[in-house]
Amino acid sequence: MDQLYLLRAFVAAARLRSFSKAAASLGVTTGSISKAIAKLEAAIQTRVLHRTTRSVTLTEEAQSYYLSCCRLLEELDEANRRITQEREVDSGKLRLVVHPMLVSETFSKFLWSYRAIAPHVNLVVSVQEGAVNLFDGHFDMAILPPHQVEQSAAIRRTLSKSSGVWVASPGYLRKYGTPARAADLAAHFLLLLPQSRQRGTNFIELLENDEPVKVIPRSSMDGNEVLLRAAALTGTGIAELPEAMVREDIAMGHLIPVLPGCSTSDGKVEICLFYSHRELLPARFRTFVDFCTEFFRRDSSSRRPEAGAALAEKIGSLIATAIPLENSEILSERTRPPLSMRPSAA
Repeated sequence: MDQLYLLRAFVAAARLRSFSKAAASLGVTTGSISKAIAKLEAAIQTRVLHRTTRSVTLTEEAQSYYLSCCRLLEELDEANRRITQEREVDSGKLRLVVHPMLVSETFSKFLWSYRAIAPHVNLVVSVQEGAVNLFDGHFDMAILPPHQVEQSAAIRRTLSKSSGVWVASPGYLRKYGTPARAADLAAHFLLLLPQSRQRGTNFIELLENDEPVKVIPRSSMDGNEVLLRAAALTGTGIAELPEAMVREDIAMGHLIPVLPGCSTSDGKVEICLFYSHRELLPARFRTFVDFCTEFFRRDSSSRRPEAGAALAEKIGSLIATAIPLENSEILSERTRPPLSMRPSAA
């Protein structure tokens, strides 16, 4: 028998002045109560109850001990009620860490929408790109690429997978031209993630229409996704960034995709939701997990084919206006109409 049960048996028997009534209140047998009292008295070397066939009463030595036990059990029960209530109510603190490339207008919408359904949750968001350990007490949840969460024991839910896309500002393309094939990137200022370069070399390895191509950039700048996006927006060069990160920039015409058939060999960028435990999640955690997965699912399904076609048409018109006439020679010959279809001179 554990110490807590011994104290509960003692308090119940003393309060109800009956072993049988105490047993009924705790859902045990009368013999169990009797054994618990005997074990408690042996442990503290003091007789706590006078027992007769008709009544059970406290001994004089146990009066103050009984009051102390009552206070202790009441505080414990109140603590249990409090923590259970907190688990079932959408309130309290939720410490979330996210990757910098997620910070965008869409992420702002994500935060606003969550605040609308969980107004009493104290959401604390940290933005960082280093490795995260969800078991060290600093964060409750993380929205990060898989390689940035240190332990395999964390629960993981994939939220999105985004391909890389080469983008540049309209101003950059007007000034320096638009590359027609992967090899043309060598003549441009490239904005690259550090892992884009092959280790120990200066070249990057690309896939162009599923064929491997090696490019040695003449000029380049390394940095994280946030820095490269900012540099691309200011016309510094051509960057390969996750499509989800620059989707809004493309839609508003701030950035223009180039080389649609070209990508690095690293594949898609995966973003996942991580949390440390599956069972006994507080209500605020369960609500956040459900909201997060549903939000990203809706965001993914909203990019249906017809929307993509409309966006592609818009991008095509932006490219046409971004490329000056003197740079039109860099376009592939097969994009021009056959001679028989070209208008004759007047």
